[in-house]
Amino acid sequence: MKKNDKDELELLLEKFKWLRLPGMARIATELLAEAAKKNFTPLEVAHRLADEEKKSRIEGAIKRRLHAAHFPEVNTIDAFDFDFDPCRKKLKARYLALHDLAFLGRGINPLFIGHPGTGKTFLARALAYRGCQATRRVLFTTAAKMLNELHGAEIHGGLERVMRRYVRAELLVIDDFASLAMDTGQAKLAFQVVSERYDYRRSTAITTNRAFKDWPKVFPDALNAEVIAKRLTERCEHFVLDGKGYRPEVN
Repeated sequence: MKKNDKDELELLLEKFKWLRLPGMARIATELLAEAAKKNFTPLEVAHRLADEEKKSRIEGAIKRRLHAAHFPEVNTIDAFDFDFDPCRKKLKARYLALHDLAFLGRGINPLFIGHPGTGKTFLARALAYRGCQATRRVLFTTAAKMLNELHGAEIHGGLERVMRRYVRAELLVIDDFASLAMDTGQAKLAFQVVSERYDYRRSTAITTNRAFKDWPKVFPDALNAEVIAKRLTERCEHFVLDGKGYRPEVN
């Protein structure tokens, strides 16, 4: 490459960086060398540059979504053993259908209910991970963490800001919902999150080891428990995992 061409290439790379086009900047040198050898047309070069930038932006968006989702651990559906017991086999097709994410546009709530160790949290996380891969706004939390954060924000006058984060997510996954007894203040906050998401038709997924009929044992007001349950179940996909707990074999 002639000195003048090198200077021009450096200038081009600087322009890509200034325009915040990292994908183009990353591939430009290699692509232009390949184009010279294989006689690519200008249109072919333009397409390759655009494709690389698109790929770069999607990868960046996925990375940001995964970071914002706050996963304590990433689970992917290919690692879930649906053949472990009949209960898992029965729900497989219906669950996998959710991975096209069309349910988000309809405000459907995936509800995972059953015994500890049966895979509820794994399935919820895998679905949330799929949402992140599609660059959807996802938030994963436990019920205790969410209620503690909202309570702290309420004390310090920042409830509206924190509540907005829980409400605006396209998919909110609340692990261990209705598992621990709530006081009046916590129940009010749980009601507010579920109700506002219901009003905006945004999907809320929960995992819980309590059947809905047992929720009045958790909430201080039975009516409050009933209303929350109705708002979650009005538009839902209901997955009951009542099989045996999974324990992977150790060699």
